[in-house]
Amino acid sequence: MELSKQEIERTIAELIESEGFEFVELKLARHRKHHLLRVFADCQGGISLSQCCELSKLIGRKLEEIDPFESAYTLEVSSPGLDRPLLTVADYRRRVGETVQLEVTDSTGKLQKMEGAIAEVKDDALILASARGSVEIKVDQIRRGKVVF
Repeated sequence: MELSKQEIERTIAELIESEGFEFVELKLARHRKHHLLRVFADCQGGISLSQCCELSKLIGRKLEEIDPFESAYTLEVSSPGLDRPLLTVADYRRRVGETVQLEVTDSTGKLQKMEGAIAEVKDDALILASARGSVEIKVDQIRRGKVVF
């Protein structure tokens, strides 16, 4: 019996986090009877290729143990990449001091673009410092965020 994506994700996320890394995302694709499992992990300062290889071995062993698919699969473990969107509070915390572009929904529902350095990240908000001063933005108001290189 195949496991659901949520069950696989929970198992892999627990394993990654028990090794001191951050689970970022799991993408699962299926082409006929073959599955492609892409796992994205990160850590403070960025994850290295050798760390991805080690995680791949650990995840591979765990997948053999739980046998989540009835057919063949390919496992890929990698970093989320430098230009990936910022999605979570943890993403913003890792980027404190860096310049970001944000699309934020204001109180009227209108979308506005903002750019500045992340000065601080709280549990549900961040402080963005720009040429016009500092502003507190609730994370749930952010529609898109990305680092400016």
